[in-house]
Amino acid sequence: MTRRLSSTRYSKPLRQFSSHARNFIKKLGCKQNENLHFILVHDAKQKNLGFSPSSNYPAMTLHKPLKLLEKLTPRITLFSKNNDLIHVFSQNKKGYAVFLEINYRETRKSDFKKIRAQFIDVDLNKISEHFHTSEQVQQRIESLQSDPSEQILSITIKRNKQGLYHLLAQRTKERVAILKKEFIKKYRRRIKDTMIIETKNGYHIYWVLQGGSINKFVPIQKALAQKFSSDPMITNLSRVMRIPGFYHMKNPESPYMVRAIQWGRKKPFTQNELIRSLALKPLFTAKSRQKPR
Repeated sequence: MTRRLSSTRYSKPLRQFSSHARNFIKKLGCKQNENLHFILVHDAKQKNLGFSPSSNYPAMTLHKPLKLLEKLTPRITLFSKNNDLIHVFSQNKKGYAVFLEINYRETRKSDFKKIRAQFIDVDLNKISEHFHTSEQVQQRIESLQSDPSEQILSITIKRNKQGLYHLLAQRTKERVAILKKEFIKKYRRRIKDTMIIETKNGYHIYWVLQGGSINKFVPIQKALAQKFSSDPMITNLSRVMRIPGFYHMKNPESPYMVRAIQWGRKKPFTQNELIRSLALKPLFTAKSRQKPR
């Protein structure tokens, strides 16, 4: 049974960051009449952000136009598929994470019409590596355990269908805190004008766009992930991301308020500006080079 947040545990951060959700959405350049697409997935059960494996925690796909969206987190309600009103923060307290589809399309089944931002997910909690032999895995485990700078909470090994060994190591929160500071220091100049959302395990960094080409989105996403050593899976047009102003609830005993720590500059970026200023090397296809009609 999921343990709910006590009022003393969440009230102060909620008051401090209650406007961040709507401010984040407006900063993305969403228009008043645009329909926003959300998904709520139980943090303790989520898998691939598409569904909750347990029938006790079904994922919820929700929507609402910006013009009807409440200003503060505790008041936000969204429409279900059947147009029932869902109080979002009540679900967040029960363990549901709140995600928004970043790019714009009218319905979940229609084509995308606008790229709102290019973005990356910097997850400093995990070490995820693949090896060909069990001997290589054991050498890597010994290396991690003997490294005084690393603080490993757990290590799991699984073998995939291709026969490769997948090592997944989880760092402690103390180690993650150190790596967060190191990341900001290392990339300070490159991200000084971006919108930065701090999560429990790292950062989501956004370059809000104007006039972005849909065809160029994926190649630029891949180039950004390579440049910043961020999550290489954050490349699809339909990608959803955590919204600030709500809690990260994978550990109900230690809820973490996702928040914006930098809103970025007022003027949106262009994709060409990103490529030039960050020296990106996106692999464009013939289709991605075509100008949008």
